[in-house]
Amino acid sequence: MGDILLSVNSSVKLLVSIIIVNWNGRDLLDECLSAVNAQTSHNFEVILVDNGSKDNSLAFVHEKFPSVKTIALETNSGFTGGNIAGYQVAQGEYIVLLNNDACLCECWLEYMIEALESDECIGFCSSKIIISETNLIDSVGDTFTTAFTGTKIGEFSNECLHDSKVFVPGACAAAVIYKRKMLDDIGFLDDDFFLNHEDTDLNMRAWLAGWKCLFVPEAVVKHKVSASIGTLSDTSVYYFARNNEWVWIKNVPLQFLILNLPQRVLYDIASFGYFCMMQGKWRPFLKGKWHAVLGIPKMLAKRRQLSALRRLDANQIREMLVPLGLYLHRQLQVRHSVPSDLLNQV
Repeated sequence: MGDILLSVNSSVKLLVSIIIVNWNGRDLLDECLSAVNAQTSHNFEVILVDNGSKDNSLAFVHEKFPSVKTIALETNSGFTGGNIAGYQVAQGEYIVLLNNDACLCECWLEYMIEALESDECIGFCSSKIIISETNLIDSVGDTFTTAFTGTKIGEFSNECLHDSKVFVPGACAAAVIYKRKMLDDIGFLDDDFFLNHEDTDLNMRAWLAGWKCLFVPEAVVKHKVSASIGTLSDTSVYYFARNNEWVWIKNVPLQFLILNLPQRVLYDIASFGYFCMMQGKWRPFLKGKWHAVLGIPKMLAKRRQLSALRRLDANQIREMLVPLGLYLHRQLQVRHSVPSDLLNQV
């Protein structure tokens, strides 16, 4: 597992474990960890999992943030593998996943804990995630289209439009809090995903199992979107293309797999047009789709295990889906109204 620093008083039951995965993010860690240390709620531990960084990230954390537990992995295990390593040693009743390029407002944890404890059916909460140096939303939660693809709620809209608590199907894992009780029920991140759509997979499992996710507008996060892996990098496009299919194959009930297949095909055609025709990402996109096909047997095996967790009926599922046509129309509107440097992010 690597180097682990423990500095927690074992006589105090920890309420929250904050897991941060880092890969060559030395320049991002000061702001991220300083914001964590400034939280008004103090009953938490911080676990930083380093994915084999070569930029002295760990040395910096050891020197400036000695109370942080660190796990040094020898190789890059991705967002999923890193968080799983942190989760294995986490002691908290609640689990926070936080990107190293995200900065929490000082009351973030206090607001999230209060929201989680307001209803036993709430299994996790989403933040108001704002794109750094703008007033535009990155995400206030995640939802699903009728093609059973995950999409951000509120993306690129003005942050002042999202000031009310509301239930949403899922949360962006850049800054999210989960009840351990829910994770014990549905499982944690799927290590096969590595990165991209790992939170979509978890969101869909939680949603189909009947757990509620509450958007907490006071819990503000500033996010340097894609600062860790780069905008439209080949790595990001590959895992986006592959994992998008795995979410669908692994989780969607059979009747929707059949009835909504035409919409799924339409979505994949639109994705091909964007990534390959417009962005020139032919190789990583097509490689991702091919590897998605090769992974179908493994996803089908997981699907059989997950089928017993589904608690929503067909009507409950159907009424929560965003029509694909509406989603694609909104995407076209965004293309004409948002600066290109913000658009080219996955």
